[in-house]
Amino acid sequence: MPKILVVEDEIEQLAIRRQLLEHAGYEVITAQNATDALRQLVGCQALVMDLRIPNLEDGLQLMLAAAAASVRTIVLSGAASDVALPVDEFLMKPCSSKKLLETIAQLCAGVQGSGPG
Repeated sequence: MPKILVVEDEIEQLAIRRQLLEHAGYEVITAQNATDALRQLVGCQALVMDLRIPNLEDGLQLMLAAAAASVRTIVLSGAASDVALPVDEFLMKPCSSKKLLETIAQLCAGVQGSGPG
């Protein structure tokens, strides 16, 4: 099962997303800031993150690192971005659990399906 890194600076939201993804069968690791997330990025198939963790500059640094490591990235944000972001999906909050799970499944299927079969 794919390993998902969830990055959210609000502890309650982090716990909810972790529970949702674990219930769906994913291996989940979490971080509350970009520094911790960067240490845990290796080996992850997908990254689910808030846009500002706690600020936009940290979020951009993490997105660039994920892109360089070929980690599929989903941003969940309550605010639209003024600039193009190096991410696979940008979902506006509030985002339904169903939509988040569908998006992760599609992105992870693409990662798994890209290898030799």
